[in-house]
Amino acid sequence: MIELKTNEYYKISHIIAHKEDEFIFVFVQSVIDLNQTGKIFVNNFDNPTAGLVASHGGKYYLFGEEEDQTFNRSLLDFLANPANHANFYDLYFSSNTWLSIIKAPLNDNTVELRRTHYIFSDTTTAPDEHHVQSGEFPLTRINEKLYERYVKEIDDSYALLWDSAEVYLERAFGYCFLNESGFVSACNTFYLGGGYIEPDIITLSDYRKQGLALTLCQEFIKQSRQHKLIPYWDCDSGNNASNQLASKLGFNKVGEVPILWWHENKQVISNYLINYNYKI
Repeated sequence: MIELKTNEYYKISHIIAHKEDEFIFVFVQSVIDLNQTGKIFVNNFDNPTAGLVASHGGKYYLFGEEEDQTFNRSLLDFLANPANHANFYDLYFSSNTWLSIIKAPLNDNTVELRRTHYIFSDTTTAPDEHHVQSGEFPLTRINEKLYERYVKEIDDSYALLWDSAEVYLERAFGYCFLNESGFVSACNTFYLGGGYIEPDIITLSDYRKQGLALTLCQEFIKQSRQHKLIPYWDCDSGNNASNQLASKLGFNKVGEVPILWWHENKQVISNYLINYNYKI
């Protein structure tokens, strides 16, 4: 595996597309656009035919031709070494052939999941706006202080996704509902690249089914369109709440893709599989 320098990322532009459908991988475009940090590895510097995009946020994309056995062996060595990753990775593929090649060697360390992709295109008709009626939760745009608080209190993986609060606010945006205790619901920019933007939504369990996420996402979509960005949604196929919300917001389903997921904590994997109705 040969790591490209950032000024060499253009070398993979012709081989990164999914071979079987119109899937977009926003995290890949984000790394290529230098919006979010990551690494790109290829099998040949002058004429790459296969490679791996590894976002620091934990999403990886394996692309190109599948026949280079030398590259494939070094790829498996890379994936098998926990020192190369954060505490997890999600491995996406440009073809089902890649999955069939990689799955068996990684079988002891990874589980196969399915992700559903949605797109909010320029021709999509947005549903009527929904606004939470209670004044208890004023809609608030994420600022530097709230971003840092979100990373500390809700999701520390954002420290991997974005280099700093300043970088986040320069390139991205988010919205939240707060009460006296802190965050109730939030919709942040997960990945941003190639003219696409991927939202990340969380609502605390005690405040679900109140329309909070719907209102925040509608504001997020409105802001995205003002910036001429296309919202793109990626969630576990077994996450009924997320899939239903995507449909309610007017997203169009692109399809489902398989991924391989590794996490250093096996209990986290077990709990996830149960929550999203996978057979164990």
